[in-house]
Amino acid sequence: MPLRPPLIEDAKVLARYPFLPQSAENTRTILSDNGISMEDLLSAAWLSDIRRKGDMRVKESVLHDDGIEQRSGDLSTELGRMSESLSFLYAMMVACATFDERVTARWAEGESTRADKLLGSEVQIFEKIATTYLSNIQSDIKNGETIYSIPLTDFIELSPRISGDYWRLPNRPMSDGWVEMGPSNSENSQQRLARLIKERIREDLRKRCDERMEKINEEFAERLSEPVGAVLTILQSRSTLDFEAGEATRSDWPPCMEIAIKELSMGENVNHSGRVFLAAISAALGIEQEQCASFFQGAPDYNPETTRYQIGHVYDREYTPAGCSRLKMDGRCPVSPGDDPICDKPKMNHPLSYVWWKQRDRSQAEESRESIEETPESANP
Repeated sequence: MPLRPPLIEDAKVLARYPFLPQSAENTRTILSDNGISMEDLLSAAWLSDIRRKGDMRVKESVLHDDGIEQRSGDLSTELGRMSESLSFLYAMMVACATFDERVTARWAEGESTRADKLLGSEVQIFEKIATTYLSNIQSDIKNGETIYSIPLTDFIELSPRISGDYWRLPNRPMSDGWVEMGPSNSENSQQRLARLIKERIREDLRKRCDERMEKINEEFAERLSEPVGAVLTILQSRSTLDFEAGEATRSDWPPCMEIAIKELSMGENVNHSGRVFLAAISAALGIEQEQCASFFQGAPDYNPETTRYQIGHVYDREYTPAGCSRLKMDGRCPVSPGDDPICDKPKMNHPLSYVWWKQRDRSQAEESRESIEETPESANP
């Protein structure tokens, strides 16, 4: 993201998009001008509607895979703008006060999905918002339609997180380091670019949540115990990610498999390559199809029938899981040199080899332990 985002002064825009970096100062001004303290925001009776709206923002992000509804108050009034800005702030505080990464991840997904929909139809200030999150953009008129292009560096950083052939670099026209975001069958160029910007917005919100969680103390979190409890109850009710495989078996799983499961459970949109890999390696490890399907239940676009059909296709065709080099190219390898001694082995080039090494090391450790236990006491020096 640019270190200095473009100036946005329109109060309606700052309230409509309260997640913008430019909106932070506007929110502080609203608090100051209306004499609202954090204590007031948490408990003042006259702000109860704002708290209720903030609660709904968090709950919808946990409950709904298609994000938070686009509705907003009358932004032409000061009260409407205050309600939109402060409900966003309150929602962030509730999400962070759970100290649960699954909640903050799903809240960031919900807000960024809402932003994607709004930006796709934004008329007046779309380009300013785009350059808030991207290093630069270009636009050309082709056949009477505006076509946007973005720098290659932005595209290769953000596109691997999105499923679909459209987002593979060989399928995008490129010229002098600029990648063209042409229209697809269902969306125009602006909507395609908005989808990419969603990834940067979500990333920024996750980072802000992490920073805020470090500053929240137990006393402050206790003040939010009621809405936090409600959100965690909702999360628990929809969380069916129950690993039936024993801990010994799961301890053998490679980090690329674990990270895919973790991201899906947190509501992140794992790309197509990551999803096919997860299904293929699950099949190779003998995990039942229903168990594999449960890994995908947290995905923002989860559909039970589609998921079961696609997993069944991978299992029936006996897909071979992608190797390490392919996973790295697809942005699905989470390990850096030095992170995992097994991944650092010279001939370690496939996740199934990782499983073999883990099983071998565990077997040797068990044999060594049994040997020590069987050694007669008199044999000790």
